Amino acid sequence: MDETNQKLLSLLRENARYSIAFLAKKLNVSRATVVNRIARLEKEGIILGYRVELHSTVESNGIKAWTTVIVDGGATSEVVQTLRGEPCINAIYDTNGRWDILIELIAPSLEELGQALERIRSIKAISSSETYIHLKRYV
Repeated sequence: MDETNQKLLSLLRENARYSIAFLAKKLNVSRATVVNRIARLEKEGIILGYRVELHSTVESNGIKAWTTVIVDGGATSEVVQTLRGEPCINAIYDTNGRWDILIELIAPSLEELGQALERIRSIKAISSSETYIHLKRYV
């Protein structure tokens, strides 16, 4: 990937709604070049899509939390398969370092978050977990 594409992607990450004219001016290239580069990045699967990012006060009426998990042995794929059926789980991430998996949860209430955590902790291959509740978003 060349430097122009890297700068283009950086600008689009900053604000995917920047106009083609604005992007062309920032990159010091023609508007047609920007359109062609974006189309190529989409076709190559580098740009997968565009999304709306909502302010945290609008994003969810639920309780958001992250749980870090240590998995016994090589059972990570089995644990992930089991976790996929949990309704409060919004995302599951593979990590490096002390923890094997990072789970993002969104629950309608503390009670339902607690029940989801009990179900997660009951998975035999999970040896340890820690949960952090999202209180406030700064950025």
